[in-house]
Amino acid sequence: MIQRPDWQALLFVPVGAERHLASAIRHRPDAVVLDLEDAVAPAAKAAARTVLRADQALLAEAGIDCILRVNGAIRAMVDDLNAADHGRLSAVMVPKCEDAHALRNAADLTEGTIGLVALIESPAGLQRLAEIAAVPAVVALMLGSEDYCAALGVDPDRGALDWVTVQLAVAAGPRGLLPIGFPGSIANFRDLDVYARQIGRGRDLGMRAVAAIHPAQLPIIRAALAPTVAEVTWADNILAALEAGGGAVFALQGQMVDAPVIARARHIRAAQQRHATGQAVSQ
Repeated sequence: MIQRPDWQALLFVPVGAERHLASAIRHRPDAVVLDLEDAVAPAAKAAARTVLRADQALLAEAGIDCILRVNGAIRAMVDDLNAADHGRLSAVMVPKCEDAHALRNAADLTEGTIGLVALIESPAGLQRLAEIAAVPAVVALMLGSEDYCAALGVDPDRGALDWVTVQLAVAAGPRGLLPIGFPGSIANFRDLDVYARQIGRGRDLGMRAVAAIHPAQLPIIRAALAPTVAEVTWADNILAALEAGGGAVFALQGQMVDAPVIARARHIRAAQQRHATGQAVSQ
């Protein structure tokens, strides 16, 4: 049975990059994406595969989930997955999904026992989002902002990704998939104020996790995805009134409170509790 992930802050690390992996483990993201695709040159992929299991073992010892980004071409994907320890894979990330074909290949190669993260990196992939999300092994949809914007010739930091972000969140919601990403450039690890605002915007549009390329981005992700003080106060007031006998429908401070409002309050409380736990673990 494939488990649905509950990640929030992910970190890309090239397979075989010992120093980067050690740093990732020190900073404790929810999951490390061991990258055999873009982060490894074609001539270096065979050598990287020989150390993949050692990288996985280090993550397992640290108690950090391991996601493997494979290559999309079938022969390379077979080599990638043959090199991996499937028992230590939390998920397989399939790049450049423009239809369900590569995802079905990955599901076949893992016998449908490992969750798949579908990486949407082009307008063509966005057009087939429903087909991609319907693959049974898919557990998350992730926005590849740089490639998507390169395909359109636009700047990822100038609003082009807002609508795309909404589409991913809407496609993920009905199937209980995790929407990963935000409307901005993943490559920005210098101007962290802009980065935080973009992730907050993504949260407002329905995104629930972000993948980073630098450890400095991890605390920004967690803080930006956490509920605000005002949201937590609102949720606590709603749930306190409910627990005091408010009933199925009641009024509180001029607002009608019914099942959807209560559900949102519970979601905010759970998110805050998770944020507090994550902060404690990362310190």
